Amino acid sequence: MRLNHVMKKIKVMSLLKYITLIFIFLTIPILKCSICKSRESINKEEISAEIQKIYNFRCDALKTGDYSTLNNYYDTSRPSGKYALEHEVKRAKYLKDWCSKRNIEFKDIKSTINLRKAIPHGSTVRLVIAESYKFDYKYKNDEASPLNSFGVGIRHTASVVKKDGKWLVLSDWYTDCFEDSLQLYTAALNNNISSSRKYSNNFSGKRRMVYDRKNAVAYADKYCGIAWGNSNNFKYNRKYDDYNGAGGDCTNFISQVLGDKEGGAMRTNGEWHPGTRAWSNADGLKNYLLRSGRGSVIKIGTFDQLTANISNTSNGVFSKLKIGDLIAYEKGRGNIDHFAIVTGFDSHNYPLVNSHTTDRYHVPWDLGWGNKNIRFFLIHMRN
Repeated sequence: MRLNHVMKKIKVMSLLKYITLIFIFLTIPILKCSICKSRESINKEEISAEIQKIYNFRCDALKTGDYSTLNNYYDTSRPSGKYALEHEVKRAKYLKDWCSKRNIEFKDIKSTINLRKAIPHGSTVRLVIAESYKFDYKYKNDEASPLNSFGVGIRHTASVVKKDGKWLVLSDWYTDCFEDSLQLYTAALNNNISSSRKYSNNFSGKRRMVYDRKNAVAYADKYCGIAWGNSNNFKYNRKYDDYNGAGGDCTNFISQVLGDKEGGAMRTNGEWHPGTRAWSNADGLKNYLLRSGRGSVIKIGTFDQLTANISNTSNGVFSKLKIGDLIAYEKGRGNIDHFAIVTGFDSHNYPLVNSHTTDRYHVPWDLGWGNKNIRFFLIHMRN
């Protein structure tokens, strides 16, 4: 009896197993169909074209300073949409003032987007966007001035919503190259800050360190990311970790520029190599370079202090900068926040830099760094 009972139980379990398998096989096509319908409901090409159009209008606002029509492309009924619009207005105002102070006129600003992801989420669509800017500018009152160009690459996490048949920006989050200037974009910079810390330029007795400036600049141009001007299909060097989203990749990139065999080919050591604080932390790299003698300070100061002696015939302290030298950006005493490498000079010998996090290619060295509390360390690298 017990054996019969067990056999019946096994048969029932087997039957249930087969029924479950049949149910799964019948359900899979339905799920696939549902997923397909969800994907089909999102026209990625349409959204990409609309985002490109909106970003083109933003470029026009940056170029002309006229931001009066930008509100037509944002859903300001929600705080995130209102914030996104206000941020773009601040950018336009800041760039207009930046140009005015430097006697510069933008001839063209172009944005090219790569819509990497479009994910439906209720009534909205979440987007992952890589944007590559190209800025063209000339100096006013200088007919002989050639066209100068630089590139910026920005990664966006955004969302859009369709209202009355029109796509509107609901949110747009990104690391902005102008971020540190937007709070005080019209404020005069403070002339009264001076360095209280002295760094010796005398490094006698230190072993000579070989540094290839030309190759360092070539590396910085090749691996400058999604900025216009990149010569590596908008990619970083995949040999190294990418710290975007984990504190920023600017210092990690500068260390690559200095130390990679394809770049400056400076020899690594126990203190400075990938994974160390000196390699990937801005304060750590600054302290290492100055302490080791591989770098020396040309001058530290605010924008006004560094540009005080610039004239039509003299480039002031910037005449001491060479390609391959570095600029460190200090936000608050003792807090180096960013690093960039000097990769060239424009038609008026204004220093241009490359960097990561917000990817930059031959960008004017101070663009986006107008906050009065920011000091700049001009660092000369030993050959």
